[in-house]
Amino acid sequence: MSITGKFRTLEVKPEAQSVSGTLARGLELVEDLGRKLHHLDDVMLTGRPNEISDAAAAVEWALKDASPAFAEIAATMGRLGASNLTTAAEQLRRIQEEDAAGLAEALRGSLARFAKRSFSANRRAQQFNRGLSAALQSLQALGMQESGRLIAEA
Repeated sequence: MSITGKFRTLEVKPEAQSVSGTLARGLELVEDLGRKLHHLDDVMLTGRPNEISDAAAAVEWALKDASPAFAEIAATMGRLGASNLTTAAEQLRRIQEEDAAGLAEALRGSLARFAKRSFSANRRAQQFNRGLSAALQSLQALGMQESGRLIAEA
């Protein structure tokens, strides 16, 4: 693809467009996953099992749907010869692809935020699980051992 100006013709490399497109899609997916995970973390505070289950399922489906895009990002990184997004950004800057380099850095930041949010949500889920287990043990110790009732009481 070329863009013709008044004094010169600028060539836009198809590979750079592909890298930018891949990184932009990845950034969009990670931001969406972050919003879903944030919602799940918020819903876990309510203690409403149906809402928690729905939010967890939404995160799981979003991760499955994003898997091909993440594989494409990994393949793009391999083509660039970069082991991480910071290195990819540096290499893209060396070949004067500032937009793609900025997207690589933005994706790295977004993934870091997602990792922190994921750790927080996992910690909350573990606390929720410990609380539920303790409640079930307490109910069982009090003699409420009817199969369906024990879960319902918890």
